[in-house]
Amino acid sequence: MVLKFFIKRIWKLIVLFMVVFFLSSVCFYAFEYEDPADRDDDYSGPDDLADSFWYSIVTLSTVGYGDRYPVTTEGKFASFFLIVFTFTFLGAMIGSVTDAFNEAGKREMLGMDGTDFSDHVVICGWTNIGKVALDELMATKQKTVVITDDEDEITKIRDAGDEKYLYPVFGDYKNEKVLKRANINNAKTIVIATDDDTESLIISLTVKDMNTDARMIVSIKNDELKNTLYSAGVTYVSSPSEMAGRMVASAAFEPEVARFVEDITTSTSGYDVQQYMISPSSYANGMSVEEFQKKMRSIKGPLMVALAKYNPEKRKDEKSPENWKLMTNPSPKVKIKENDVIVIIGNSEENERLSKSLKSKQGR
Repeated sequence: MVLKFFIKRIWKLIVLFMVVFFLSSVCFYAFEYEDPADRDDDYSGPDDLADSFWYSIVTLSTVGYGDRYPVTTEGKFASFFLIVFTFTFLGAMIGSVTDAFNEAGKREMLGMDGTDFSDHVVICGWTNIGKVALDELMATKQKTVVITDDEDEITKIRDAGDEKYLYPVFGDYKNEKVLKRANINNAKTIVIATDDDTESLIISLTVKDMNTDARMIVSIKNDELKNTLYSAGVTYVSSPSEMAGRMVASAAFEPEVARFVEDITTSTSGYDVQQYMISPSSYANGMSVEEFQKKMRSIKGPLMVALAKYNPEKRKDEKSPENWKLMTNPSPKVKIKENDVIVIIGNSEENERLSKSLKSKQGR
């Protein structure tokens, strides 16, 4: 993409160079060529057209070997313009190349050329919610695109993760061209975390139109917009103020509970809550919850705390939480089947053991 942009910027200069190169070669040949029978010992003209091309390229490159040079008035006049053009062209070329490289670097920095990420997460909005979400996604090495409308924040976003998993894009997240640069059509999840609820609603409608299959998470300040957003096709609506209020209330008389919730809701340290989908070939397929718990104890794995089963009777989008029956602390006799989702709590080592034994990635 950078090379294509570079060529686009300087192709006119390249064409001009080729035209002058060709014309100067033809002129040198026409003005300076003499028949071999008429030449004297001091002949400096071309033997053939290839010599004329050699003269032009040597002159244009400012090398000037002196093996070929004009002696006729016409040839000298043409060479004078060629020399003037050479210095003018070199100045213009150096300036254009420098500008093109600088602009190409800036375009790459701002994500103007787009990304080829697929099955990735797109975060619209570099707010406090977006920053926390990115930290969690980088901790689990999820490919993520962050869209921000503040150019000054691009460097901070790049510093927040490995470029293998993180791609920042500068622009208005309501603009379809900007969303396409984030490869929104191939994203699996879109997180909308702006400071304006109305703007979040507009983005939700735009994104839903571009990618009907993506899971869409929206953070809002006004709880009254929840139903509106769900009607717009949003998968999950989060209200930070509501969650913060619950945490504050819990900390007031159940401080250990608040600390526990804070611990398990981050992937960066301590314990973490994760989910895994059971594949048809998984050893967990067909096990009871009790048998699975025994298996986890034997491998020093995490603790299973919930089980989600797909409920097709709801006849809604498979990604919708309403289409999944969540069983918290399920009965030991409940059978785990393929495509069920298990929810576990464990530290990084325990969760890693489970992931390797299940041969499954975190999430759904």
